[in-house]
Amino acid sequence: MTQFKNFAKENIVVLIYFCLSFFVEFLTLAFMKFGFFVTHPFYLLMIILFFTSILLLIPLKFKFVFACIFLLLQIALNIGCVYLYDSNGTFFEWAMYNQRNDAFGTIEDLSLRWDLFAVDLIIFLCFIAGICLLWFLYYKKRRKMEGQIYHNDLKNRIIFSSSLVLTALLIITIPSISAYVHRNDSYIEKYLYADAGNKYQQKGTTGNAIYEFFNGNLANLLVNHDIKNREQELENFIYGTKEENDLLPQSEYFGISKDHNLVYVLVESFEWYPFIESFHLIEPEQAQALYPNLLRIMNDGLYASHFYAREKTDTAEMLALLGSNPTEKYINYDFPKNQYPYSLPNLFKEHVLENGKTIKQIKSFHQNTGSFYNRSILHKSLGFEELIDVEKMAKYGIVNHWDEENFEGERTPDSETIEKMQDMMFPSDLKENEQYMTFWITFAMHGYYKKERVTFKEWYKELDEVGAFKKSDTNSKDNYLRTYAAAVLDFDHAMGTMLNKLEENGQLENTTIVLFADHNTYYNNLSKYAKKINNSYNPELYRVPFLIYDQALTARYKELNNGSNEITKFATTCDLMPTIMDIFGIPGYKNLYFGSSVFTDDALSIVFSRAYGIFLTDKLMCYSAKQLLYTVPGFTKEDYNDFVKRAKVHLTKLEYLDLIYYNDYFKHHPYQKI
Repeated sequence: MTQFKNFAKENIVVLIYFCLSFFVEFLTLAFMKFGFFVTHPFYLLMIILFFTSILLLIPLKFKFVFACIFLLLQIALNIGCVYLYDSNGTFFEWAMYNQRNDAFGTIEDLSLRWDLFAVDLIIFLCFIAGICLLWFLYYKKRRKMEGQIYHNDLKNRIIFSSSLVLTALLIITIPSISAYVHRNDSYIEKYLYADAGNKYQQKGTTGNAIYEFFNGNLANLLVNHDIKNREQELENFIYGTKEENDLLPQSEYFGISKDHNLVYVLVESFEWYPFIESFHLIEPEQAQALYPNLLRIMNDGLYASHFYAREKTDTAEMLALLGSNPTEKYINYDFPKNQYPYSLPNLFKEHVLENGKTIKQIKSFHQNTGSFYNRSILHKSLGFEELIDVEKMAKYGIVNHWDEENFEGERTPDSETIEKMQDMMFPSDLKENEQYMTFWITFAMHGYYKKERVTFKEWYKELDEVGAFKKSDTNSKDNYLRTYAAAVLDFDHAMGTMLNKLEENGQLENTTIVLFADHNTYYNNLSKYAKKINNSYNPELYRVPFLIYDQALTARYKELNNGSNEITKFATTCDLMPTIMDIFGIPGYKNLYFGSSVFTDDALSIVFSRAYGIFLTDKLMCYSAKQLLYTVPGFTKEDYNDFVKRAKVHLTKLEYLDLIYYNDYFKHHPYQKI
């Protein structure tokens, strides 16, 4: 008993740290509205015991210093996780280091969480004050007789050292053990029927950060991605027996655009609400005056009214160009040099050549550096001849405003990019038997709404002339919305330049233009504000534009749909590439792509987000089938069963596609052309 009292007195700092560490963790979860608890506390307990063990081994005069450091680091990590989650619903993972510029941008102007900051500061200051008081009451007066100081006892040092090593080994190996134990579980078991709750709810923010750190290369090696003795199984999955049902379903519009050029535009953070009056943010005459080109593309083309996107840009881009993505890894950084014979650029080129025509060019464009998302390497693997980034655009007069002094947060405008790059993006010297593909990733709408941009001066004037999106002296959100509306206006002018150029070239009739949003305006939570939605799990937040301008396709579609140009089928980013393949008459193996054409009547797709770990349809959002986070009014058992059916199809494909990505399958196995 005496020894225990001496231990408690000697390590009162450690015991207080141990309790506060748990309290801070639970408090963080409560601030994120997950509840004041974790559902799987064992791993978090191991983490805290690990740092506690270190404190037990440290000499008394350093215990307080290191306890403060550990607690401060934990508080900083937790606050960062709260800000990250508040900004876009993302959970922390170490792979974000590769995307740190974009990640920091998402929290560019989140208001300081004074409540969380104040509580954590009070906890930290009380910890310091309490330990200082204990120092004067006990430590300063303690006896320093040799042999009475607990941490100098050899026996106990050995015990605690052994405990420390054991704890460290547990922390390091638990993710790997878990990966090994579940290495043969189907993805349906792992993801669709996973334990209820998200990563933070299960392990806490600190527990998740440590788990993710060790759940990297070592754990991934133990997951069964080995295709040894599975080549025939994988080949059968991809090719089947080459019967019709092994191919992507084909609609009545199959091949209607086969002789067209393709202009494919990933529009950053694109939303309906700035230019569609049904959101009650703008009047019809204001919309027509400000956004005539977007409305022209929408009204004279086709628009998908139930298109949903819930991914970060890099994943959305890969879904648009590859039709799939892996789990745990990022294509941009982990598989940039894989062989992708089934990518859209590669299939487009093959399609043109097989039709007896020639390729003028297949190029991608983006007014950011080619190193961003590793595009300069990856785009070549995808089949693009060249990525024209902002550095290559410099010789055409494009200025990288993002790097200029006094241009904080500025992006090179989309209108400037099209104006100066139009001859390269839409070549006029096109021969009769030539086709081209242009893929453009826009930039102007990508975040930074917190203050008026220098490059948008003339667009603000246009907004003021029609009395739309007025500047506010009291509401910062209205000013964010104003800058975003100006960015959309800039893009509209870019579209005007593009349409004029195609008309001038005589190419508008035989060019298919596809515009799609990679995600909503999650920066500054602008989407919530504009759509008047407070629930982060409402699918309506993620309903964004998908437009197709194709004169022949539109005429035929209206003929078969009573004059309507609206595509009402539920669609996701996964459906983009199969849709383009359908109208261009490019056959494909259905199991290489998550989605299907929006013009077919087959089973609907689903969103299973790589970045956010959620399932999404137009009727629900959830982390797993065990816990539905949101359902629309009138949600039925049939809706739930439909969700489960779609999710199973998606996850079965994902499991096999991981084998393709992780093993660079087509580097060693020739792709069988259809």
